[in-house]
Amino acid sequence: MDRDLNSIGEFIQRFLSQHKRWLSPIFIAGESYGGFRVARLARKLQQEFGVGLSGAILISPALEFSLLAGSDYNVTTWATLLPSLAAAAAHHDRASWAGKPGDLQAHIQAAEQFAHKTLIPLLAIGAAYPEADRQLAYEQLAGLIGLPLSVVKQQGGRISFETFARELLRDRQRIVGLYDASIIGIDPFPDRPLYEGSDPTLDGLDRLFTGAINSHLRDTLGVETDLTYHLLNFEVFKAWKFDIKGDFKQGFVGAIDDLRVGMTLNPFMQVYITHGFFDLVTPYFSSNYLVNLMKLDPEIRSNLTLKHYKGGHMFYAWDASRQAWFGEMQKFYREAIA
Repeated sequence: MDRDLNSIGEFIQRFLSQHKRWLSPIFIAGESYGGFRVARLARKLQQEFGVGLSGAILISPALEFSLLAGSDYNVTTWATLLPSLAAAAAHHDRASWAGKPGDLQAHIQAAEQFAHKTLIPLLAIGAAYPEADRQLAYEQLAGLIGLPLSVVKQQGGRISFETFARELLRDRQRIVGLYDASIIGIDPFPDRPLYEGSDPTLDGLDRLFTGAINSHLRDTLGVETDLTYHLLNFEVFKAWKFDIKGDFKQGFVGAIDDLRVGMTLNPFMQVYITHGFFDLVTPYFSSNYLVNLMKLDPEIRSNLTLKHYKGGHMFYAWDASRQAWFGEMQKFYREAIA
């Protein structure tokens, strides 16, 4: 992990030197794990490489990996995932609308309030939670996310995105995507207890993106090679090492501390964090939750923008979201270098 970050820092230094751009405004942007990189680099580039930043853009980022692995003992994961489940259920008209039918924002806000005020206490208190209140919470949760009450009770309120994706439209023999739960696919094995098909937003779209990048590389850019372009290379994933030299902490790695330090090192650096509401893999509410815990000084809190759009992990695949985000980014760049 450290070598990965250092290699990017080294590249940026060489690029700035080669093109004589050391005094230009510098922005870094990353998506998904790239968002993790941006948060870590917000500190490392300034502290170790002498690169000042005008802005950092984090797109559907994974910031604290502890939030991606829920368990009986880590209740935050379930709470930060809930609003995205509710958004997807409302999109497919399977939820009991918290407000006016069709008002997605009102439904999402109701799910956020439920996550804060009801779900976290329910899961954190455990067996000591009053039974009558527990049953009422299960009913409310089932309504918000559109799942049968029996499923919510069986899972004890801990609804994984795998369970949700399988169960939401199971009566129609359909599943929803993990990276964009607005997308649906046919369940090839509807009678099996566990889902054994592919994710419609990953495997289902692979051929489209692979075809597009190969066409762009070979036809537009004129790259001549017999090498295969792997959209996702699982051999590389398996070989990845989270070695943190000199750090004896156990558990999950994170990036929020580095982002906090980076923002205090440079009180002019602007930060923009953005997600798609229907992304179940890196849910938007995780970033909201973390930002509220950053304890940023009021002088620099205004430098951080949280803005989310309709869509999934790649929300910009939605025309309206892409166009709105494009306008936001134009404004972001102008203000960051003002």
